[in-house]
Amino acid sequence: MESNNKEGKLDFSVVLASSVHDMKNSLGVLINHLDEVVETFEETEHSSSKLLSQLQYEAKRVNNNLIQLLSLYRLENSLYSLNISHAPLYDLIDEVVSQNMALMEYKGISVEIDCPDDLYWFIDRELIAGVLSSTMNNSFRYTKDMLRVSVCEKDSYLSICVEDNGVGYPALMLGGGSSNTRQISFTTGSTGLGLYFSEMVARFHKNKDKEGYISIANGGVLGGGIFCICLP
Repeated sequence: MESNNKEGKLDFSVVLASSVHDMKNSLGVLINHLDEVVETFEETEHSSSKLLSQLQYEAKRVNNNLIQLLSLYRLENSLYSLNISHAPLYDLIDEVVSQNMALMEYKGISVEIDCPDDLYWFIDRELIAGVLSSTMNNSFRYTKDMLRVSVCEKDSYLSICVEDNGVGYPALMLGGGSSNTRQISFTTGSTGLGLYFSEMVARFHKNKDKEGYISIANGGVLGGGIFCICLP
C-alpha cells in the first residue's frame, strides 16, 4: 500500500508548471486584446487611455512573471536546452527597448542606449531578452523619468547594465548574498523572482571555468539603481 501511495503521489511542481503555462496563454490573449483597445483609445485621445495603459503594464508584468516561473522550472529540471548564438548586442537592446517603449512613453520615461554597433557575444538571445525586459519593467515602477541601458566588454565578460534615476535599491537588498537569500518585502511587493530568474540565466552561461553572474548597486551615471548581468 505504501508503495502505491508513492507511485500515485501528486507532483505539485508539474501541476504548478502546467497551470502557469495555461495562465500565461490566457493572459497572452487578454494582453493582445488590451493592446488593440489601448491603440484605439490613443488615436481618439480618450480620457481613459492612461488607465488602460496602466492596466496594460500590469498585465504584461504578470505575464513576464509567469514566463519567468515557467522558465525556472524548465531550467532547474533540465527541460530547457540553451540556444547559444553569436548575437549582435545593439540589435537585441534596441528590440527590447522598442517592445517596452509604449509604456515608457506613457509615463514620460526616456531611454538611452549606450552600446557599440559592432559588439557581438555568444548568448541565449531569448533568455537575455527576458532578463532585460523584466529589469526594464521593474525600473519602470521606480525610476523618475530616465533609464539607461549600457553594454561593454570588460575583463573577458560582457556587461549589460540597466540604470535609472530613482531612489535606488533599498539597503536590505544590497546586503550581499545570492538572490536566494534576499528577503520578500510585503511593503514593496517584491518577491525577488526577477533577480532569481536573472541569476539563474546568468549562471547557465558558461565559458570554460567561468560562469555568468548578476550584481545590483546604487549610483552610476543616473544616480539611482543599477542592475548588471555579466556573461563570460
